[in-house]
Amino acid sequence: MIHINLLPVRDIIRRNKAKRQIILSVAAWLCFLIMLSSFGVYQANTIAGLQKTYSDLQAEKQKYTKILNQIKNIEEEKKILLTRIEVIKQLKQSSSLTVHILDEVAILTPPHRMWLTRLNQTGSDLKISGMALDNQTVAKYMDDLENSLYIQNVNLVSASMEKFAERDLKLFSISCSVGMPANEKK
Repeated sequence: MIHINLLPVRDIIRRNKAKRQIILSVAAWLCFLIMLSSFGVYQANTIAGLQKTYSDLQAEKQKYTKILNQIKNIEEEKKILLTRIEVIKQLKQSSSLTVHILDEVAILTPPHRMWLTRLNQTGSDLKISGMALDNQTVAKYMDDLENSLYIQNVNLVSASMEKFAERDLKLFSISCSVGMPANEKK
């Protein structure tokens, strides 16, 4: 017996292939969308984590900024204190310098041959005025001052004769510079 298949087999196979292709295409698109959305969720989580890390770092930076500002303030105060200490040291040196200068001038002034009438110190300049019996006394006094550790650059500013108590006395004026010896500047 002969069987005749009246069913359109080729059309059914073609339709089944088309259905499979549509289902596979839809499934591929769904997989693509799922992968895309999961990648988006991953990126969103990464961004959220990075933003949290950024905000934590900003907070830590603010904390360290306060500490750095405190350090800067302390350093500025330290500079001010060091400047004050240096000024105090200079004042101590200056006060001891004046004492040493007065001592040197008193020791080097020859008794009964010379009298000082004025002693004026301004900064590192010293001016000495007085009366002496003769020029040799003034010259020896200037040499003695020049040999002093605290007095340098001794110069005779003026010298003149004047009668005082019926004697001819030599009026003189000396200028010099003063300073601490190198071995005492500490």
